[in-house]
Amino acid sequence: MTVSFDLPVRQSVANKECKETTVGIIDRLLLREILKALVVVLLVLVLVFLSNILVRYLGKAASGLLSTDILLMVVGLEVVKTLGLIIPPAFFFSVLWVLGRMYRDSEMVALAASGFSDARIFRSVLLAALPLALLVTVLVMQVLPWARGQVAQLQASQSNTADIAGVRPGRFSEFSSGGLVVYAEKLSADGVTLDGIMVQDRQSGKLGLVTAEHAHQATDPDTGERFVVLTDGHRYEGTPGKLDYALGRFGEYAVRIPTPESAGIDLPQSAKSWQLLWVSSDRDDRAELHYRIAMPLALFAFGILAVPLARSAPRSGVYGRLMFAVLLYFTFLNLQRAAKRWLEDGAVPDWLGMWWLPLLMVGVAGMIMLVDSNWFWVHRRRWMARRT
Repeated sequence: MTVSFDLPVRQSVANKECKETTVGIIDRLLLREILKALVVVLLVLVLVFLSNILVRYLGKAASGLLSTDILLMVVGLEVVKTLGLIIPPAFFFSVLWVLGRMYRDSEMVALAASGFSDARIFRSVLLAALPLALLVTVLVMQVLPWARGQVAQLQASQSNTADIAGVRPGRFSEFSSGGLVVYAEKLSADGVTLDGIMVQDRQSGKLGLVTAEHAHQATDPDTGERFVVLTDGHRYEGTPGKLDYALGRFGEYAVRIPTPESAGIDLPQSAKSWQLLWVSSDRDDRAELHYRIAMPLALFAFGILAVPLARSAPRSGVYGRLMFAVLLYFTFLNLQRAAKRWLEDGAVPDWLGMWWLPLLMVGVAGMIMLVDSNWFWVHRRRWMARRT
């Protein structure tokens, strides 16, 4: 009879391989659930921001401050601008939701019993956060300043151009920094022609006033220049206070819409590239750079913070510590704005920047884990017993 002494060793190796395979499956499960929840939360946040942006810019378009030709383009750029800023909170609440559901359904208890520790949960969350952090870095460093620059250029171009679609009946519409002022009594039924029109413009330094029965917009097919064409009206040209006015009557009169010049556009600071911000010594530039760097770091910090916040008793309430999580997130936003202002004012040294904000959130996560631990409650009971 032959006895095999390596049987326990084989069983140990088999159990170890089985455990590693199970852990790998659980890692993939967590990653898949977190990413699914992230897509849902991200879509909800995008819809919320999109509705707010649409309301704001539709109001500008209705007031004649924004052309309908560039409305959708500006709204799209504004949505692109917000992507890098909403991915960290979307990831935070998706991790919170997935882990919270697993705690309530006793799935985390079963995982802990099978040897899946809190360290492995942190590892899975950080693995999911790594590609998202790279994406956020690209968005805030490259896409966000580009989108802000495009919006600034479009709005600056809009302030220098006129569009008859932006003229609203019963109010004065100003274009080209006051070089062209348009007033119309009413809009025709077809929505293309204005009735009872009055236009004030400057040509060769002379102020002119044109009144007409009707007006519509036309484009020169050869040059591409746009004109406001007025019909059946009068033109008055001269200098106020003098008597040498020129009066004229016309059947059709065209006023050229000024072409925008982008050379003098003053782009906002948030539209500067990260390369310019890096080499700049200006406090505002340094504050903007630290603000962008803090976004991907905040994603890691919120991922770590979501793990202890999601912990709850089995079959507990659906929302768990959700209200506390929302309070922490808005506290972070307020501290982020304050930290940027402190950097701009020089109250905080440049080497400190905004690095301390993600570290503060990690510290809060450590405090929550400490409060939830048995060690804390045992020592608290001992301390209370000594006091009594």
